[in-house]
Amino acid sequence: MKSLRARLTAAVMMPLLALAVTFGGITCWMIHRTLSTTSDRILVGSVTMISRAINTDGDLHRQLLPLAVHLLQSRTTPVSHYSVYDGTRLLAGTAWLVPPDDYGRQPASQLPLHAPASFPKSYRDTMLVRGYVDAQDAEGVIQPAYLRDAVLEGRPVRIATEIRVLHRSARPVVIQVADFLDDRQAYEQIYFLRVLGAGILVAMIAVLLFYGAITWGLRPFAALTAQIDNTRRHPVSHVRLTLADDVPREAGLLVNAFNDLMERTERATDSLRQFTANASHQLRTPLAIVRVNVDVLGRHGPSSPQGATALADIAAAVDSLERLLTQLIALARMDEQGQEMTRLNPFDLTDIAANAVSNRVTHADAANMDIGFETDGCPVVALGDEMLAAEMISNLLDNAIRYNRSDGTVTVRTLVRDGVPIVEVEDDGPGIAPADREKVWERFYRAPGADAPQGSGLGLPIVRALGMRMGARVTLTEGENGKGVKAIIVFRPVESQTDSLPDTYFPPVAKMTAY
Repeated sequence: MKSLRARLTAAVMMPLLALAVTFGGITCWMIHRTLSTTSDRILVGSVTMISRAINTDGDLHRQLLPLAVHLLQSRTTPVSHYSVYDGTRLLAGTAWLVPPDDYGRQPASQLPLHAPASFPKSYRDTMLVRGYVDAQDAEGVIQPAYLRDAVLEGRPVRIATEIRVLHRSARPVVIQVADFLDDRQAYEQIYFLRVLGAGILVAMIAVLLFYGAITWGLRPFAALTAQIDNTRRHPVSHVRLTLADDVPREAGLLVNAFNDLMERTERATDSLRQFTANASHQLRTPLAIVRVNVDVLGRHGPSSPQGATALADIAAAVDSLERLLTQLIALARMDEQGQEMTRLNPFDLTDIAANAVSNRVTHADAANMDIGFETDGCPVVALGDEMLAAEMISNLLDNAIRYNRSDGTVTVRTLVRDGVPIVEVEDDGPGIAPADREKVWERFYRAPGADAPQGSGLGLPIVRALGMRMGARVTLTEGENGKGVKAIIVFRPVESQTDSLPDTYFPPVAKMTAY
């Protein structure tokens, strides 16, 4: 089923139809039980009525018996088969309705041979004597009325039998009344068909009512579909769904979720558009430098002073382009991985920070700088990823060297505050204005400065993205005496059981040991 209304209608109607079938089955069973019990009661009542009529004297007997038979034949399920036998002699009724096999083989003193018929108790439990309300009517009854099944003329039959001694003859006679079961079944089938017809009619009405009710209930969602279809046919820059105030809560939740998704998608699209524009601009600059200097080489040749300068500029532009591409690839990979946490393991921050310093002191940019490493003399163990931590410290150290004075100082520290491992990278360069300390985390943003070297504006965003991958937090503050910049990385302690870090900034220790 492709229609939601049809699926919901089917989902509602399936259990309803199951209940209807169950209820119909129970109703038919109750009809069968009620009709069977009623027919059996009528059989027993009929046999006792004929028995009382037979037991009367003389002319009264001849008057009551036809009247009793007439009363039996005038009811809804006619009983037209009865017999009264005195031994093998038929006194009245149908000849083929013969006495049971055990009649006549046993003397009357050994009767009764069968338990009397019994029925479920009604609200008024009348005490009976051998099947009679009046004890006088029960005088002479040696076998109270009982029920048995037999086959007569090839048809199943239900027979009520009573044996009594007539007071006028002192001999036992058998009174029987029979009811063919196929007549009962035909009568039951009439009621079964009525129940089936009523069930089908109710099911059809229920389908129409449920379909209409579900259509009315889905009207808010149909309005949402219309809005989405209209937006598809007439595109707009910002897609938002709106509903009336009286809509169901589920529709409101859907609208809120859809609008939130569209807002996030629009932000991602705008960010991607801005990222693409900034990346193309950043890539265009070194490529333009290469193009200009290639023209210089073509005019003056590589052996000329202009050619030597052009080759140096080309090499610097290629290095800048390579660094930019590396950073763009790193950001693209982190964006693809999203906010998923990296598998965290304990590692020693002291060794990682010391290796980062030792790898940078030999660079040409740091030839005249004082680059140092300080620790409090004990291992600083953090929970995270060793490679990501090394990349973060290296990027911050590169920034501190790149944007510092040529004869400046850069210090890397590892310390522990209240059980929290921290790495600080501090320089005494021109620093970053307070208004720009949050902006520098944006991609491609570069703090303004007259003597600031060229950069891509991606180093610090990469550091923050790496920190988010392992639950570390990076902040920027002023350096000592208000000079330079101090970058602080707060890592997760080994015993940390949460994904969050305290908001408190831990200041550096007063006394440090030189490494």
